Amino acid sequence: MIVIEDAYKTFESGARKVDAVRGVSLTIQDGEIFGVIGYSGAGKSTLIRLINLLERPTSGKIFVNGQELTALAPKELRQARRKIGMIFQHFNLMKSRTVYSNVAYPLRGSSLSKEERRNKVMNLLKLVGLEEKALAYPAQLSGGQKQRVAIARALANDPTVLLCDEATSALDPQTTQDILRLLRDVNRKLGITIVLITHEIAVVKEICTRLAVMDAGRVVEEGAIYDVFSQPKAELTQRFIRTTNNLARFEELLANAPDSLNLMPGDVIAQMEFHGGSAGHALVSTLSREYGVDISIVFGNIDILQATPLGTLIVIFRGPVDQVQKALLAAEKSEVQVEVLRRV
Repeated sequence: MIVIEDAYKTFESGARKVDAVRGVSLTIQDGEIFGVIGYSGAGKSTLIRLINLLERPTSGKIFVNGQELTALAPKELRQARRKIGMIFQHFNLMKSRTVYSNVAYPLRGSSLSKEERRNKVMNLLKLVGLEEKALAYPAQLSGGQKQRVAIARALANDPTVLLCDEATSALDPQTTQDILRLLRDVNRKLGITIVLITHEIAVVKEICTRLAVMDAGRVVEEGAIYDVFSQPKAELTQRFIRTTNNLARFEELLANAPDSLNLMPGDVIAQMEFHGGSAGHALVSTLSREYGVDISIVFGNIDILQATPLGTLIVIFRGPVDQVQKALLAAEKSEVQVEVLRRV
């Protein structure tokens, strides 16, 4: 559905140049929910604006649904943009218009009759759960309701692509979950390809099928959501993931307050990664029984990504040195990934 070929975007201000996007190439499949994550200044918002040419790339090509947008004349580009919806962090609703009028606005000049237009707007409001708010004004709505209106408005021209630029950043956690569920429903019911820009790893974990990680204008990692979470390659990706599972807090505890763990000479601290089917294995209790060692769980986290479990345990092996070593070797030969963090 979307192909970005070697895109660069340079902003100039006098003698100063800023390379916001540097050599990005991505392919986003029809009907998927694709996430782009990065810290502020990574270039992700510029990248999403390149997709519909709100920002024209300094060099490179942009294709949407087989059409090269970067080669279109202005009139053709305006027509192509009608099939690319966009929602923003701060909703961008017209304050002086009702909810109904905001959603109907993209339909001005269309060939629809007044009745057809009304039916379409009300169906969209029904889709986002706001039928009863048709005559309300934005000032009378909560943040989540405003974003629902923005989603309905973005869907008015039956787009094939929906671009979401930090669409949940201004919302509280519960409302964020509601909006993500709505986007998932829109994707499933209408088959719309969704590109979601965010700095929150929890958001891409919740909804995306694939993601790209951006840093300083470049894509540093890309792949299926489960693959990236289970085997992150880029240091930035690893840092993002640690913020969602509190592993960084344990690492800080181990570095600064190891006495709180009541460690004894001979103890071994290990990290165990459970992927897919291995998450259901009773490995800890099996190792403890077979090798006569105590295994204490001091940290645990489990995620469900694309209906597949992904778990992390930090454990302390305690017992005779030779038996602890045998237990570690047995763990390493299983389907579980084991890394020794410290030997006391």
